[in-house]
Amino acid sequence: MEDKTARAPAGATGWETHCLNCGTALEGHYCYRCGQRAGPDERSIKALCGEFFEMLTHADSKFWRTIRRLALSPASLTRDYVQGRRMSEIPPVRMFFVVIIMMFAVQSLIPSGHVVTVIKPDDTAHTAGQVQGWQLAGHPQITAWVHRHVSAAVRNPQEVVAVMREWSERFVLLLLPLASGMLWLLYLWPGHRHLYDHVIFTVHSLTFSFAVFTVAVALSQVLGDSAWWLLCWPPLHLYRHLRGFYGSSRMGTMLRMAVLLGMSLLAVTILLSALSLLSLQLGTSEAG
Repeated sequence: MEDKTARAPAGATGWETHCLNCGTALEGHYCYRCGQRAGPDERSIKALCGEFFEMLTHADSKFWRTIRRLALSPASLTRDYVQGRRMSEIPPVRMFFVVIIMMFAVQSLIPSGHVVTVIKPDDTAHTAGQVQGWQLAGHPQITAWVHRHVSAAVRNPQEVVAVMREWSERFVLLLLPLASGMLWLLYLWPGHRHLYDHVIFTVHSLTFSFAVFTVAVALSQVLGDSAWWLLCWPPLHLYRHLRGFYGSSRMGTMLRMAVLLGMSLLAVTILLSALSLLSLQLGTSEAG
């Protein structure tokens, strides 16, 4: 009968003959039943550090390769995924959430650099008096709501800011369906693209923009305001991405970008207004 034991490398010691996870007799470096890697049962900090280093340099090579393609050849990256060539890249939605997590993590770790202004009691009373003077003609209930919540926010702005930070992460996700819908409208003619294609394009495009923003925030701590010049890259990247993926002319791409910019500004304005109102409602309620 064939000896079904793990074929350990020459000179290796301490290798298991059965899978530590499911108990199956090993025939190679991986268990054919559960997929767990075979090898000596090492329980050391050195082994743990080696596993972490391998994860960064090897297991995540697909992530860095996808980021590189996204930066240098975004149209071919999106085209490959839409056409089914996906084994060489990380799924777009997973990459999007990784970048989102990194962006908010960097923002939370790096000080904003804004000057903190201490509001004196006299200033608070003066501001509250001005708020009470606001009038929305014909809308007494809305006026009363504004007076109550804005006055409470002036007295305790920390709660409002905390709620705004918490909900901003959720509002960012709304950019995906909004931007996808905009692209669907802009490219109705010629109508050879499915909504799925626009969604993948949007995920890739927003991922790149958020990644550049994250890098700019981090570099601004070292290079100062000059790091913000990186934000000129996403518009140029978007032009190349649009033209390469949709195959439109230079003029057609620029016209669609102009319309997309106007629609995006309107959508962002609406989202920021909704976020501000929600922060006032929840922040002042918690403060009260």
